[in-house]
Amino acid sequence: MRARDEIRDPWGWLVAAVCGGLGWAVLGATLTPVGAVVAGVGIGAAVLGTKVAVGSARGHRAAPPALERPRDRLPEPPVGSIQADLLARSHAAVARMDDLVERPSDQWIAGEVRRVLTESRPVVEAIDEMGGRITVLDTSIAAARPNRVAHEIARLQEQLRHTTDRHVRRDQESALAALDAQAESIDRLLRRRDSALAQMQASAVGLEGLAARTGELVALGPAGADTDEATRIVGDLTDSLDAVRAGVDEARSIMDDL
Repeated sequence: MRARDEIRDPWGWLVAAVCGGLGWAVLGATLTPVGAVVAGVGIGAAVLGTKVAVGSARGHRAAPPALERPRDRLPEPPVGSIQADLLARSHAAVARMDDLVERPSDQWIAGEVRRVLTESRPVVEAIDEMGGRITVLDTSIAAARPNRVAHEIARLQEQLRHTTDRHVRRDQESALAALDAQAESIDRLLRRRDSALAQMQASAVGLEGLAARTGELVALGPAGADTDEATRIVGDLTDSLDAVRAGVDEARSIMDDL
């Protein structure tokens, strides 16, 4: 409990009053009436102060520190990769919006630009995470060597057509089943990678659209703040933000399935 709440607690005042009254009664025989009253008030104040300090400290200890969600240590997208390009475009779009924040003299327009910028920053963080996860998918696919797996499957299938020995054929079928399972895993990785990359691209393009529409709003100037055009642009910005956030949420659900 905070100190302000402790002071407002009626039980604290009651305890302080009782303690002060007892102090006045006990000291009344040895002190003057005025001195006994002063001593009683001092005792009551000390009791109340102690309760406030102890209660406040206990309340502070009881409040656990906020725990942040641990983040995966994802790799940086390699230079020249599609995800690295999309991430750079996303950061550039937010940088353009950041440059526009302090330009409008109209407070309503400035507030709308700031709102769009504030709500766009988490989108960039999500796109950054998507880029790292897509890079993990890329390296996993490369390590699985899909071309080699496809070649081995074709070779075994050809051998099976000519194998007559029952024991050899059983071993070949077992190897082919293992290769088929590996090929299915690679196929899942490829589908998830393509889906996540498409969502990442949609989010990056969405941010670029937000930057362009924000520039239109600022270009209207103070005289255009009360026009239907300004209202329409703000509505478009809100709809676009909702669409971009929805895309990011969908991409995160794809990533969670990895």
